[in-house]
Amino acid sequence: MSNRTRVRPLSLLALLGCVLPLAVESCGRKAASAPPPPPTVLVTTVVKRDTPIYSEWVATLDGFVNAQIQPRVAGYIIEQDYKEGALVRKGDVLFVIDPRPFRAALNQAKAQLAQAEAQLGKAKLDVERDTPLAEARAIAQSQLDNEVQARLGAEAQVLAAQANVERPS
Repeated sequence: MSNRTRVRPLSLLALLGCVLPLAVESCGRKAASAPPPPPTVLVTTVVKRDTPIYSEWVATLDGFVNAQIQPRVAGYIIEQDYKEGALVRKGDVLFVIDPRPFRAALNQAKAQLAQAEAQLGKAKLDVERDTPLAEARAIAQSQLDNEVQARLGAEAQVLAAQANVERPS
């Protein structure tokens, strides 16, 4: 045999030492890449029935029978005629409010009405007195016209003062 074709035993062992671990590793890879077993599936029969739906919320509830109590007029409360949580009906007195400011406002409106009526009376007297004088050309027609307009204005002031007296506070 020639030197070229002769294999030395140490070289062969070295070659097997390198190739053998690669072969074992490649075999392990084939086993690891195998597909997993099929998953387990649970099967059940369908049953028709009502299922309650539950929901949870964080909230504060207010009953539909509760009412907001708000004053329709301003004033100082003298007395409260109901107890918290008690039933009340339409027309029940809930509060008593100090009537003095309302009486004062009514008296002031009545005084303004009396003043407007007095001005109307004077305007009527002026027109009655000056109408014959304007016809006789003793006074200027413009003066009579001014007095007639003053009477109409006084009548309007009387109507406004009457409405102010009848107006609720």
